[in-house]
Amino acid sequence: MAYCQKVIGCEYDYTPSGGTEWSSDTGWGSYNCSYLSFCAYRSAGVRIPTWQGHQNGDGSQSDWVRWNGNWTTDPDELQAGDLVFFGSSPYYTTHVGVSLGGWRMIDSVPNGGVQERTLYGSFVGGGWPLDWYPDEEEPEEPVQPITMESDDMDILITITDIKVLDAAYSACHDGKTMPRLQLTADWYGRLCQCTKAGYPKHLDYYTNKFKPRS
Repeated sequence: MAYCQKVIGCEYDYTPSGGTEWSSDTGWGSYNCSYLSFCAYRSAGVRIPTWQGHQNGDGSQSDWVRWNGNWTTDPDELQAGDLVFFGSSPYYTTHVGVSLGGWRMIDSVPNGGVQERTLYGSFVGGGWPLDWYPDEEEPEEPVQPITMESDDMDILITITDIKVLDAAYSACHDGKTMPRLQLTADWYGRLCQCTKAGYPKHLDYYTNKFKPRS
Protein backbone atom coordinates (compact mmCIF):
# COMPACT_ATOMS: atom_id res chain seq x y z
CA MET A 1 0.00 0.00 0.00
CA ALA A 2 1.12 3.54 -0.69
CA TYR A 3 1.10 4.55 2.97
CA CYS A 4 3.46 1.74 4.00
CA GLN A 5 5.83 2.52 1.14
CA LYS A 6 5.88 6.16 2.20
CA VAL A 7 7.01 5.37 5.76
CA ILE A 8 9.71 2.81 4.90
CA GLY A 9 12.75 3.69 6.99
CA CYS A 10 10.80 4.88 10.03
CA GLU A 11 12.01 3.32 13.27
CA TYR A 12 10.33 0.68 15.39
CA ASP A 13 8.33 1.95 18.36
CA TYR A 14 8.68 0.18 21.70
CA THR A 15 6.15 2.26 23.64
CA PRO A 16 2.78 0.89 24.83
CA SER A 17 0.97 3.33 22.54
CA GLY A 18 2.30 1.51 19.51
CA GLY A 19 3.81 4.46 17.74
CA THR A 20 3.76 8.02 16.52
CA GLU A 21 2.33 8.55 13.06
CA TRP A 22 4.63 9.93 10.39
CA SER A 23 4.39 13.68 9.84
CA SER A 24 5.25 15.47 6.63
CA ASP A 25 6.34 18.45 8.74
CA THR A 26 8.99 16.53 10.64
CA GLY A 27 9.57 13.66 8.22
CA TRP A 28 9.59 11.33 11.21
CA GLY A 29 7.39 8.62 12.68
CA SER A 30 7.67 5.36 14.60
CA TYR A 31 5.58 2.19 14.45
CA ASN A 32 5.17 -1.19 15.99
CA CYS A 33 3.76 -3.83 13.64
CA SER A 34 0.05 -3.44 14.40
CA TYR A 35 0.16 0.36 14.53
CA LEU A 36 1.67 0.40 11.03
CA SER A 37 -1.16 -1.72 9.60
CA PHE A 38 -3.77 0.29 11.52
CA CYS A 39 -2.45 3.61 10.16
CA ALA A 40 -2.15 2.24 6.63
CA TYR A 41 -5.79 1.16 6.56
CA ARG A 42 -6.99 4.33 8.23
CA SER A 43 -5.26 6.39 5.54
CA ALA A 44 -7.29 4.45 2.98
CA GLY A 45 -10.54 5.15 4.84
CA VAL A 46 -10.88 1.68 6.40
CA ARG A 47 -11.11 1.24 10.16
CA ILE A 48 -9.66 -1.96 11.57
CA PRO A 49 -8.83 -2.96 15.16
CA THR A 50 -5.67 -1.53 16.70
CA TRP A 51 -4.15 -4.83 17.84
CA GLN A 52 -2.97 -7.54 15.48
CA GLY A 53 -4.15 -10.41 17.65
CA HIS A 54 -1.23 -11.59 19.78
CA GLN A 55 -3.62 -11.88 22.73
CA ASN A 56 -6.30 -13.56 20.64
CA GLY A 57 -8.85 -11.05 21.89
CA ASP A 58 -12.14 -10.56 20.11
CA GLY A 59 -11.92 -7.83 17.53
CA SER A 60 -8.21 -8.15 16.73
CA GLN A 61 -6.90 -7.66 13.21
CA SER A 62 -6.39 -11.40 12.75
CA ASP A 63 -9.94 -12.01 13.99
CA TRP A 64 -11.28 -9.65 11.35
CA VAL A 65 -9.48 -11.48 8.57
CA ARG A 66 -10.57 -14.91 9.77
CA TRP A 67 -14.19 -13.92 10.41
CA ASN A 68 -14.92 -11.32 7.75
CA GLY A 69 -12.27 -11.66 5.12
CA ASN A 70 -10.57 -14.15 2.88
CA TRP A 71 -8.06 -16.02 5.00
CA THR A 72 -5.43 -17.95 3.06
CA THR A 73 -2.24 -19.78 3.96
CA ASP A 74 -0.95 -19.61 0.38
CA PRO A 75 1.18 -16.48 -0.23
CA ASP A 76 0.49 -16.71 -3.96
CA GLU A 77 -3.15 -15.89 -3.24
CA LEU A 78 -2.38 -12.67 -1.35
CA GLN A 79 -3.30 -9.35 -2.89
CA ALA A 80 -1.63 -5.99 -2.30
CA GLY A 81 -3.04 -4.48 0.88
CA ASP A 82 -3.87 -7.77 2.57
CA LEU A 83 -2.77 -8.23 6.17
CA VAL A 84 -0.25 -11.04 6.74
CA PHE A 85 0.22 -12.73 10.12
CA PHE A 86 3.01 -14.66 11.78
CA GLY A 87 3.05 -16.85 14.87
CA SER A 88 2.56 -20.40 16.05
CA SER A 89 -0.93 -20.81 14.50
CA PRO A 90 -3.70 -18.80 12.81
CA TYR A 91 -5.25 -18.50 16.29
CA TYR A 92 -2.11 -17.30 18.05
CA THR A 93 -0.30 -14.66 16.05
CA THR A 94 2.55 -12.49 17.24
CA HIS A 95 3.25 -10.22 14.26
CA VAL A 96 1.51 -8.55 11.31
CA GLY A 97 2.63 -6.97 8.07
CA VAL A 98 0.96 -5.49 4.98
CA SER A 99 1.22 -7.55 1.81
CA LEU A 100 2.49 -6.13 -1.46
CA GLY A 101 1.04 -9.16 -3.20
CA GLY A 102 2.56 -12.62 -3.32
CA TRP A 103 5.64 -13.16 -1.17
CA ARG A 104 6.55 -9.51 -0.53
CA MET A 105 5.39 -7.37 2.38
CA ILE A 106 6.11 -4.25 4.43
CA ASP A 107 6.28 -4.53 8.22
CA SER A 108 7.92 -2.93 11.24
CA VAL A 109 10.28 -4.97 13.42
CA PRO A 110 12.59 -4.27 16.38
CA ASN A 111 16.12 -3.32 15.35
CA GLY A 112 14.95 -2.77 11.81
CA GLY A 113 11.97 -0.46 11.74
CA VAL A 114 9.65 -0.23 8.73
CA GLN A 115 11.04 -2.19 5.79
CA GLU A 116 10.07 -4.17 2.72
CA ARG A 117 11.03 -7.84 2.74
CA THR A 118 10.00 -11.41 1.93
CA LEU A 119 7.50 -13.39 4.01
CA TYR A 120 9.38 -15.58 6.45
CA GLY A 121 8.98 -18.99 8.06
CA SER A 122 6.38 -18.37 10.75
CA PHE A 123 3.80 -17.01 8.28
CA VAL A 124 0.46 -18.56 9.26
CA GLY A 125 -1.93 -16.81 6.89
CA GLY A 126 -3.52 -13.55 5.91
CA GLY A 127 -6.02 -11.79 3.72
CA TRP A 128 -8.30 -8.79 3.41
CA PRO A 129 -10.00 -7.96 6.76
CA LEU A 130 -13.41 -7.20 5.28
CA ASP A 131 -15.81 -9.21 3.15
CA TRP A 132 -15.25 -6.98 0.13
CA TYR A 133 -12.31 -5.63 -1.87
CA PRO A 134 -12.29 -2.01 -3.06
CA ASP A 135 -12.33 -3.02 -6.72
CA GLU A 136 -15.43 -5.13 -6.13
CA GLU A 137 -17.62 -2.13 -5.33
CA GLU A 138 -20.15 -1.76 -8.12
CA PRO A 139 -20.59 1.79 -9.45
CA GLU A 140 -24.08 3.18 -9.39
CA GLU A 141 -25.77 2.81 -12.75
CA PRO A 142 -27.34 5.93 -14.25
CA VAL A 143 -31.13 5.99 -14.23
CA GLN A 144 -32.42 4.78 -17.58
CA PRO A 145 -35.54 6.28 -19.13
CA ILE A 146 -38.55 3.97 -19.58
CA THR A 147 -39.97 3.55 -23.07
CA MET A 148 -43.73 3.13 -23.26
CA GLU A 149 -45.81 2.39 -26.35
CA SER A 150 -48.71 4.67 -27.15
CA ASP A 151 -50.86 4.26 -30.26
CA ASP A 152 -48.62 4.61 -33.27
CA MET A 153 -45.43 5.85 -31.64
CA ASP A 154 -43.09 5.21 -28.74
CA ILE A 155 -43.09 7.78 -25.96
CA LEU A 156 -39.98 8.29 -23.84
CA ILE A 157 -41.01 8.58 -20.20
CA THR A 158 -38.42 9.57 -17.62
CA ILE A 159 -38.41 8.80 -13.92
CA THR A 160 -39.24 12.48 -13.29
CA ASP A 161 -42.34 12.16 -15.45
CA ILE A 162 -43.52 9.17 -13.49
CA LYS A 163 -42.90 10.85 -10.14
CA VAL A 164 -44.93 13.89 -11.18
CA LEU A 165 -47.85 11.81 -12.35
CA ASP A 166 -47.61 9.61 -9.27
CA ALA A 167 -47.93 12.74 -7.12
CA ALA A 168 -51.00 13.80 -9.08
CA TYR A 169 -52.51 10.36 -8.67
CA SER A 170 -51.94 10.57 -4.92
CA ALA A 171 -53.62 13.97 -4.73
CA CYS A 172 -56.68 12.69 -6.60
CA HIS A 173 -57.04 9.47 -4.61
CA ASP A 174 -56.78 9.91 -0.89
CA GLY A 175 -57.58 6.28 -0.08
CA LYS A 176 -61.24 6.99 0.68
CA THR A 177 -62.88 7.39 -2.71
CA MET A 178 -60.42 4.95 -4.25
CA PRO A 179 -57.63 2.86 -2.73
CA ARG A 180 -54.16 4.36 -2.97
CA LEU A 181 -52.22 2.17 -5.38
CA GLN A 182 -49.07 2.40 -7.43
CA LEU A 183 -49.42 3.93 -10.86
CA THR A 184 -51.67 1.87 -13.09
CA ALA A 185 -51.40 1.23 -16.81
CA ASP A 186 -54.29 3.67 -17.23
CA TRP A 187 -52.22 6.48 -15.78
CA TYR A 188 -49.17 5.58 -17.81
CA GLY A 189 -51.35 5.75 -20.87
CA ARG A 190 -52.58 9.21 -19.89
CA LEU A 191 -49.03 10.40 -19.46
CA CYS A 192 -48.18 9.05 -22.91
CA GLN A 193 -51.10 10.92 -24.40
CA CYS A 194 -50.10 14.16 -22.70
CA THR A 195 -46.50 13.78 -23.76
CA LYS A 196 -47.49 13.07 -27.33
CA ALA A 197 -49.73 16.15 -27.33
CA GLY A 198 -46.90 18.27 -25.94
CA TYR A 199 -48.67 19.12 -22.71
CA PRO A 200 -46.51 20.34 -19.84
CA LYS A 201 -45.54 17.83 -17.17
CA HIS A 202 -46.59 19.76 -14.11
CA LEU A 203 -48.48 18.52 -11.07
CA ASP A 204 -51.20 21.19 -11.17
CA TYR A 205 -51.94 20.46 -14.81
CA TYR A 206 -52.44 16.75 -14.27
CA THR A 207 -54.47 17.28 -11.11
CA ASN A 208 -56.88 19.59 -12.94
CA LYS A 209 -57.09 17.52 -16.12
CA PHE A 210 -57.68 14.17 -14.46
CA LYS A 211 -60.26 14.60 -11.74
CA PRO A 212 -60.70 12.09 -8.92
CA ARG A 213 -62.66 9.04 -9.92
CA SER A 214 -65.30 7.48 -7.67
